[in-house]
Amino acid sequence: MDQKSDGVILAESTAGGGENLAAAAQKLTEVADDIRSSLKEMTRLLQSMTQEAGRLAPQPERGEAPGAGVGAAPGIQVNHWEDDPFSEAVPTTNPPLATPVATDLPTNGHALLQTEVVGGGPAPAIYAPDTDGFRFWAASEAIARGINFWAPLLPNGTRWTTVAAPMQVTLVAGEDLNANYSRIAGLRFYKKSVRGRTFFSGESPDVVCHELGHAILDAIRPELFDAANIETAAFHESFGDMSAILSGLQLPGLRQQVLDETQGQLNVNSRLSRLAEQLGWAIRQLSPTAVDPDSLRNAANRFFYEDPTELPPIAPSNQLSSEAHFFSRVFTGGFFDALARMLKVAGEPTSDTLLSVSAEMGQILVDGVLTASLSTDYFSQVAAAMIQADQARNNGKYRVALSSSFVERGILSPDAAASLSRAPTPQVTRVPDNRDDWLLAFGGQISDGYRRTAKDAPVLPTYAVNTSFGLTIRVHAPDEDQRFNLTPAMFAAPRPANRSPKDHARSFVEDLIQLGRIDLETAKGLLPKELFPAGHRAAGQSTHRLEQTDDGQAVLKRVLFDCGLGRCRHCR
Repeated sequence: MDQKSDGVILAESTAGGGENLAAAAQKLTEVADDIRSSLKEMTRLLQSMTQEAGRLAPQPERGEAPGAGVGAAPGIQVNHWEDDPFSEAVPTTNPPLATPVATDLPTNGHALLQTEVVGGGPAPAIYAPDTDGFRFWAASEAIARGINFWAPLLPNGTRWTTVAAPMQVTLVAGEDLNANYSRIAGLRFYKKSVRGRTFFSGESPDVVCHELGHAILDAIRPELFDAANIETAAFHESFGDMSAILSGLQLPGLRQQVLDETQGQLNVNSRLSRLAEQLGWAIRQLSPTAVDPDSLRNAANRFFYEDPTELPPIAPSNQLSSEAHFFSRVFTGGFFDALARMLKVAGEPTSDTLLSVSAEMGQILVDGVLTASLSTDYFSQVAAAMIQADQARNNGKYRVALSSSFVERGILSPDAAASLSRAPTPQVTRVPDNRDDWLLAFGGQISDGYRRTAKDAPVLPTYAVNTSFGLTIRVHAPDEDQRFNLTPAMFAAPRPANRSPKDHARSFVEDLIQLGRIDLETAKGLLPKELFPAGHRAAGQSTHRLEQTDDGQAVLKRVLFDCGLGRCRHCR
């Protein structure tokens, strides 16, 4: 064989080898794809099995400590923040991250209160902070912990008032310093880079449990969702903050740290009172007075009730305004004082005592929400209902702790608080269509809103409201007669006695317009375009929209509850 023939043979051999290598590479790619697909399916099955194990676990009886019998899958651990990625008694210019803690894999054993993270996540494991795996399980742990706290305190049959079941959770819904709850999308969290650091709101248990609180309150009192009233909107925000505080107290390590830090005097500045420190820090870099100096909001505040319709819609964080998040601090402060005083009544301030008191406060709060009348002075009605619920459930064990706290905040006047000793108390009432279940109720009146979904949730009656902007719209307004004939204390001049639900609704609507919280697209032709500057919040960020009825009327409907950062124009 000559040299030319050898070259031909070599070329043919090389070509054949290349084809074989290409085929082998293709085969390896297919195998790798199969392995990735199998791993993804195994992860999905493991998460499904974990949830199913939670559902099959023994369910706690009403009144049993939240989380008893459910809440964790032993042997599998994940790590997460306890309350927030930041935890500083004195804010610094570049805060370090807190230290994560490891816990057993959280499970949600409540079939009607399931959640689903959009896009799924990795298998449970110990992940490094600032990774997708860590953020997924940090949010999942907080959600499960919050649900496991609230579920045993709610009426049997309580379900989400969301369009989707399970309720959807989106960990990164876009670029924003925000988080929100809506019936359409469930819980949504965001990310944003500030001063060279990227912040994920869904990474903070405080933020997650706050938004979860909106979902819980919407589940048991859906009438509040569309209510055009400053106090009902502010109470929704307060409930979110109370949810964050009570859910945090389910962690043994956090309870002990708080007791050590406060020396058992719970209602002082501490990591428990400072809510969403990291998100607050990020916002302060852009708008220094938009939030509290050490957090998003601090429950250890000294705000006193004022007529919200007489307040400006926006103010620095050290002042009250009628904006829902700002005004919510009045009720949250009263709640925080009451929680501290309940701990003193309960006995030695130990971790176990604090855990028990957190459950008792949660139950009293749920009872208060379910039995309070839906009227304009909603703060005082809920406060009174909580005091009377404690009388019915605990023989008034915490009456003084609750009454004194709400009086000191002006939510109840001294005369009003004293009159409650002569007022009726709710009675144990069998639930219609379920003779094995019972609730506290007045006169057998039980709303079944907690059993409803977004399709058939009860709503408040509508009223036509004429605003000073020349807009006439219909709104849902709380108009029930007050169950308790009482009023809040007035720091300034007493409010006019003849102010109607329509008057309160008008103030609420005008605040929305001034804060730019109504979806511009739905308000075209109804509101002057001068009210909507360039950069106005997008439809997906607006809290309200106007819907046209068949007869051409505009009805105000809520889209979502968010972190209230519309007052920080730089945060979007």
